[in-house]
Amino acid sequence: MTDIYLKGLIEEVLYVWAEPISIDEISKILYDYSKVDIKKSLEEMIKEREDLDSGLIIRNFNGLYQFTTRKASDKYFESLLSKSEKKLTNSTLETLSIIAYKQPITRVEIDKIRGVNSQSTIDSLIDKKLITEKGRLDKIGKPIIYGTTAEFLKYFNLNSLKDLPEIRIDNNED
Repeated sequence: MTDIYLKGLIEEVLYVWAEPISIDEISKILYDYSKVDIKKSLEEMIKEREDLDSGLIIRNFNGLYQFTTRKASDKYFESLLSKSEKKLTNSTLETLSIIAYKQPITRVEIDKIRGVNSQSTIDSLIDKKLITEKGRLDKIGKPIIYGTTAEFLKYFNLNSLKDLPEIRIDNNED
């Protein structure tokens, strides 16, 4: 079996899976191939598609791979794909920003920063799959800790959390 055949199999997995998928998951599906070979092929495929200006590109969302369209082509597909169900309000964006920059973080910590109860906003972000429960703290009450998801990275067109803009705080108090 050739590298071209493996690349074809990977394309098929990415197409059928449709959601971001890890190399571990791909290797379970393509069990005849090593993770090293799959990763190497994926990296080559990403470069090849970039070099060819291919319509579909492969994006790496923090170790999860997915076929996507080019950002420059979005204007042609806006009418096909409505993001209205995922429109984010100011309070949702505020809460999401806090989680993105401070994760892992509890609801109480979010509430303290915002000054209001954030439970309904957190529930909305979970429904939109932009955040998820990452576990519980080993404290009284075992509070849930939250963090962002691959869907968050995809929604904001980020490869990883390192791509978040730097926050500058101006402490000039005149």
